[in-house]
Amino acid sequence: MAAKQPAVEEEVQEEKKKGGGKGLIIVLLVVIILLLAGMGAMAYIMLSGGDHKEGDAATDAVHGEAAHGDDGHGDAHADAGHGEEGHGEGHAKQYSPKYKQFEPPLPDAHPEYFVMDKFVVNFYGDGQAKFLAVDLQFMSYYPQITGETGEMEHLRPILKNDIQRLLRNQHFNELNTADGPDHLRTEILEIARKVLEKHNVYPDLLEDVYMTRFVMQ
Repeated sequence: MAAKQPAVEEEVQEEKKKGGGKGLIIVLLVVIILLLAGMGAMAYIMLSGGDHKEGDAATDAVHGEAAHGDDGHGDAHADAGHGEEGHGEGHAKQYSPKYKQFEPPLPDAHPEYFVMDKFVVNFYGDGQAKFLAVDLQFMSYYPQITGETGEMEHLRPILKNDIQRLLRNQHFNELNTADGPDHLRTEILEIARKVLEKHNVYPDLLEDVYMTRFVMQ
C-alpha cells in the first residue's frame, strides 16, 4: 500500500497541471474578449465622434449662410437693386450686351457735355421770322459718349445733318409758346439718341440736351 502512494501523488500533480493549463487558457480567452470589446467600443466612439463633427460642420454651414442672408436668392436680390437704369450705382447704367459696353462712371462723377456747332437755319416763320438760331449742349455721365474723342464726336456730321433737318421743319407758331422750346429739346434729344442707337450705342447713356441759345428772327 505504501508503494502506491507516489503514483497517487503523481496523478494529483498531473491533474493540477491540467487544471492550471485550462485556467490559463480561460484567462487568456477572457483577456482577448475584453480587448476585442474595448477595441469595438473605441471604434464606435471614434465613428460616432466623426459623424457628430460632420453634422456640426453642416449645421455651422447652414447657420453661416443664414447669418449672411444667403437663401439662394442673393444674386436675385442684388440684381433687383440694380435694374435697367443701374439704381444704387450712382449714374452707371446696366443695359443689353448687344450694345457697346463702356466702363461705368464713378458714383460721384460729374456730367460731361458735348457742344454742337451753332445752328442757324431758315424755317417756317409764317411771316413773323425767317431764321432760327440754336446752340446745343448734350449731357452724359459717360465721357465715352460726350468726350473729345467720344462716340458723338465721331458722329458729329450725322448729328448735324439730322438736327438741321429737324430745325428747318419747325413752325414759328409752334415754337412761339411757353413750352415750344421744351418740345423742340425733346425732339432733338430723340434724334440724337436714334443716331447713337443706329451705331450700336445704348441711347439712354445720353441723358439730356440743353439749348444755351434759342433765337427766332
